[in-house]
Amino acid sequence: MRVELLGPLRVRDEAGAEVAIPAGRQRALLARLALEPGRAVSAAALIDALWPADPPANAAGALHTQLSRLRGPLGAHLESGPGGYRLTGVETDVEAFEHMSTRTEAASREDSPATVRDRAETALALWRGPALVDLDGYGFAEAARARLAMRREAVAGLHLDARLRLDGADAVLADLAARHGADLLHEPDAARYMRALAAAGRRAEALAVFESVRAALADELGVDPSAVLRDAHLDVLRGIEPPPAKATRLPQPLTSCIGREPELAALPKLLEANRLVTLIGPGGTGKTRLAVETAHRLDAEGREVRLVELAPVADATRLPEVFIDAIGSGESILTRRAEDPRTRLADALWGRGLIVAVDNCEHLIEDVAELLAHLLARVPGLRVLATSREALGITGEAVLGVGPLPLPEHGEPFEDLRSHAAIRLFEERARQSDPEFAVDAANAATVLQVCTALDGLPLAIELAAARLRAMSLEDLAARLDDRFGLLARGPRTAEPRQRTLRAVVDWSWDLLGPDERRVLARMSVFSGGADLEAACEVCSATADEITGLVEKSLVQRLPGGRYRLLETVREYAAARLAETGETAERFERHAVHYARLAEEAEPHLMRAEQVEWLDRLGDDHGNLFAAIRRMIAAGNARVAYRALAPLSWYWWMRGYRQEGQELAAQVRALPDDDPAEPLHRAKVAMAGSWGLWSGRLDPSEIDAEFAAAQRLSEEYGLYETEPMLWMIPLIRALMAGDEDGVRAIADDLDPAVNPWVRGIALLFVCDYSYRDGRLEQSAAELAESNAIFERLGDRFGIILSLQGLAGDRMAAGDYPGARGLLVRAIAAEAEFGADLADSVIVESLWRIDAEHGDDPEAILERMRAAERQAERIGNAENVVAARVAASICLRRMGKLALARDEMLDSEARLPQFLGFSETAIQLYRRLEAIARELGDPDLQARAADMLTESNWPFSS
Repeated sequence: MRVELLGPLRVRDEAGAEVAIPAGRQRALLARLALEPGRAVSAAALIDALWPADPPANAAGALHTQLSRLRGPLGAHLESGPGGYRLTGVETDVEAFEHMSTRTEAASREDSPATVRDRAETALALWRGPALVDLDGYGFAEAARARLAMRREAVAGLHLDARLRLDGADAVLADLAARHGADLLHEPDAARYMRALAAAGRRAEALAVFESVRAALADELGVDPSAVLRDAHLDVLRGIEPPPAKATRLPQPLTSCIGREPELAALPKLLEANRLVTLIGPGGTGKTRLAVETAHRLDAEGREVRLVELAPVADATRLPEVFIDAIGSGESILTRRAEDPRTRLADALWGRGLIVAVDNCEHLIEDVAELLAHLLARVPGLRVLATSREALGITGEAVLGVGPLPLPEHGEPFEDLRSHAAIRLFEERARQSDPEFAVDAANAATVLQVCTALDGLPLAIELAAARLRAMSLEDLAARLDDRFGLLARGPRTAEPRQRTLRAVVDWSWDLLGPDERRVLARMSVFSGGADLEAACEVCSATADEITGLVEKSLVQRLPGGRYRLLETVREYAAARLAETGETAERFERHAVHYARLAEEAEPHLMRAEQVEWLDRLGDDHGNLFAAIRRMIAAGNARVAYRALAPLSWYWWMRGYRQEGQELAAQVRALPDDDPAEPLHRAKVAMAGSWGLWSGRLDPSEIDAEFAAAQRLSEEYGLYETEPMLWMIPLIRALMAGDEDGVRAIADDLDPAVNPWVRGIALLFVCDYSYRDGRLEQSAAELAESNAIFERLGDRFGIILSLQGLAGDRMAAGDYPGARGLLVRAIAAEAEFGADLADSVIVESLWRIDAEHGDDPEAILERMRAAERQAERIGNAENVVAARVAASICLRRMGKLALARDEMLDSEARLPQFLGFSETAIQLYRRLEAIARELGDPDLQARAADMLTESNWPFSS
């Protein structure tokens, strides 16, 4: 919460919304507490503040009444304790002003006029009018108002002194004249005015000011001028002017430098240790702003700094003359000597401990590098801070990368979100368009969306924030797909290359050679980046060409060694690729490359190294899915089938089942103008079938697809090429309830040739054995299945077989043992990177805990949390599973009707096809038991009927 007293009293909550405080004593009470935030104020002091002349008879009771009313808007921010009452968690503008005033005075004592100016401006900007202006009649307010006004005047005076030194007399004369006219007897202001007039060559006017003030002091107060005025008079008489402003030609920034605190702290040390430091980074990251801010800070420390701006320079032969003009060598055009201008420049720099900030070197990179190498070798005291989109490549050069501003994570708490530089930058620049704008809890997610879409690029964020003058934040966010059109209007006074977002990228593009442009345009086909091998192959490029674009700050090299484009650059490069007519060709080349990657990965996804390969595919998740979608859009069935065929297990184990199922359906719907390979067609039939096990696909449609795939496999002899295709007849037999068919396939599978499918088949047949009462045979089949998967190291098979073994423990009454096996299974599943709420077997653990846990009430609360988490990630099966476990807890607590209602409410969320749905099986089992206990035969019969329709292979 923030309380503002430097003007009419105003209170804002954590979200920035104004909090209403009733007029009268509640406002006075709040102001008195806010003058000492965080410190306890005694009841006696508060009574004296509210009723200074005539306190009520029951002053303590009246105070408590006022405090109680104030707690309404303030809540927990108003605390009471042994020492009295205090505000906690509250910041005030008075406290901020006092702090910045102290820092201003410290900078003045250190003779740092630039720092004085900046700090004083920050302090004075906090004032919105006279302090505590709406609290007339309260003695404490009048005393505070007088004290704060004096402090404000002192800071304003230091501000004027600093401006006089930095900007010269002409820049401050009007302000000093107005202040002097407002109070003729204010001697410090009169002294400043006299010195400024003298510095401007108006000595007679300065002496006249002294005479008028001296006369007014004598007539009105009967006193002589003070020492401060007499010293100014003596200086004017002697012709001694105030200390001259430094001969700085640095531009004065109109906005603050936000988010570059680490770089600003590092640069002076880098320049101390290295005579050449180059800031490199993409266009729009704020390299120039950082260099100028650093130059000002060095200037304020007494260093001699000059800025050389190279953006307008097109002729490299003029570079020495541009440097000479910028450093102020004192030469005139008539007196310049005829020898080499580089020699004259080196002579002009000799003996000066000068720091030269050289901005925008990239378009003249070789000539600038040659000139600076020449100067640094010949002028020992010279130090250079350069900005460029690539390093200069000079021996001894230190390079500091300036990237986009770091972005918060999605879902980060609001109070942390506002501390991030990208958000702060957007808010400050937005206020220049809309003074009432503030980032609050209601709009923070949209601001983050905008900043993220713009890659955290400072220039893009500033241009976007400026658009709030003409459109709402929501409209701005909705139009960012056309970022170059949206951000096509910037400050008229900015350099042309910085005026629009397109101009920023155009500037970099125009500096590239034809081959570099071609490679950059092709890099736009990647989604989420690429490794070096992929970048070279898909772009028909060499490693040197890719890394050359990294050096030019157009391609980013990520810490893991991958390469990517900022989204702004990617969109621009994609448009350039389209201009060449290459887009379709590169899309297909990209899809073929990632199809090969998926084909290489697939056999590893059922072995011990599966997690490593899942991670490799995960790195290119965006590329894999983009490749398939692009081939679908192009109607390229041949490549679409190939790209999708190897991804079935990746989808399943990384939780992309629904997305993969939908893509598989779209690929199968493609016209067969360019027929896909039979192997790919058969595998794609399997790839989208995982929805069968969650009840979201029609078994009859799956069977039709599988029948076609089985015909292909038999016709083309695909079982030998791809043993995994044995899953097709195996699942068809299971769907048909054909136990003999399932057992025949299981018996024919050679464990040495196709162990994985045999392990799955054994899971199916062991369930048949269990149902028939052949418990020893079932246990042996389950143990063999588990041994196969343990030997392969395949965690998916281990998970399913451990789930079966846990079922055996449950049947034997060993609940702790069953739970231990399930915990092991979930730990193996977690290695895939799945959220617990997205687990395919966690429902078994939930049911065990609900049925046998020590505290059903606590478990019920856990299940509610699990339900919310599953709802958040969109796992409908686990939402129902959590509610099934919750109903078990309610039943144990004796709340049968509530348990029944829980099941009936959940029934509406079951999938359409229930035959293979574990979730449905468990729901109807519980519902049947509860209906029996409630004496509801109709409900019991309905639940039992649903159970008889199940084909779920693990239902025992």
